[in-house]
Amino acid sequence: MSSKIRSFLLDFETDEVGKLARKNEKNKAALIKAFTDTSDIVRERALIAAIDLADPEVVTDVSKALTDDVQDVRIAAAQALAFYQQPRTIPVLFRGLQDESTWVRSHCAVGLSRLLNGPLWARLSKEDIEKLVENFPEMAEEDISRFLANIKMKDPAIQKFMNWRSKDFDIEIDVTALVEELESAPILLTDDVAAVDAPKATGEVEDILSELPDEILATLPPEDIKRLTPDTARELVQKLKVSIPSATPKKKKAVKVRKVKKVKKKKATTKDTLIEKLPAEVRAEIGEDTLSSLSEDELEALLAATPEVEEPEVEVAPEPKPVDPRMQGFIEKYGEEKAELLVTIPDVMLEGIPEDQIQEMDLETLKGLTQALEPRE
Repeated sequence: MSSKIRSFLLDFETDEVGKLARKNEKNKAALIKAFTDTSDIVRERALIAAIDLADPEVVTDVSKALTDDVQDVRIAAAQALAFYQQPRTIPVLFRGLQDESTWVRSHCAVGLSRLLNGPLWARLSKEDIEKLVENFPEMAEEDISRFLANIKMKDPAIQKFMNWRSKDFDIEIDVTALVEELESAPILLTDDVAAVDAPKATGEVEDILSELPDEILATLPPEDIKRLTPDTARELVQKLKVSIPSATPKKKKAVKVRKVKKVKKKKATTKDTLIEKLPAEVRAEIGEDTLSSLSEDELEALLAATPEVEEPEVEVAPEPKPVDPRMQGFIEKYGEEKAELLVTIPDVMLEGIPEDQIQEMDLETLKGLTQALEPRE
């Protein structure tokens, strides 16, 4: 493998590796070889770079990594297969539904949802998944169609599936799906796959995103940022700004009766001024007559020995947060509990999952899906 490619992967420069692999076949071959590197870190990051490569021909090699011994490597492989949406990977994605890792299963479920709109793949029973993996032994086509309908696969998806199955899923690599993916949520590429002026667009996107607070910007997955165009970046910023309070809630304000500074040396001041600097309770305890009889030196000593007195801190109520229309929409469709999870996922990552499937998800499955869609380091 090219030492340059491996070095970039170890430094987590996956986008740079993808760019190099697009430029020539030698770098592409080095990237594919990295899928079987002795280092699990290199293997995982190479599979992430396979997405930046933007070449669906790589799915055959990526599919092999879904049996890797290391969970993070399998997660990266499942994520890449879900991105490329190639019918020939369907049997591999079915097997991925049996993985012990929730994240692997969730990414495979997302990939199947994009290819075969219909059932909530992550919630199929073990028995149903086994039938899919074993390719329906001793079942007639009518029985298979009935089975697919029973698991709520929609008619167009059933027809596609049966057609692909008749060809043993040996389907020619389809670049159309990738182009549609790039056009709907563009990755800023510099080659012929996407005719985008990447450096210019990237700079403009960064300027738009800079309007967000650093703590919000830090939560955005890097792979999603790379998909943004100036228009989608502006839309994202506007949505996120709705959930950010217009002003930072005021901190507790300590209201002091009188701030008393320690007198370190004699100052030229009158007795009345020194007496006024004493807290009211001290003046009341000692008495005005006694205080007036004290010398300036004695008053300064008393003032220096008197601790500062503060009134109880006053809680300032935070300003009400503006209503987030995106959150409100999720609440109306799915209820508050699901809305709190869904609002953490950018819209571009929810586009491949039909609303009826989200409606059917229980909270545990949805939590697993949100975890699966988080970037892995």
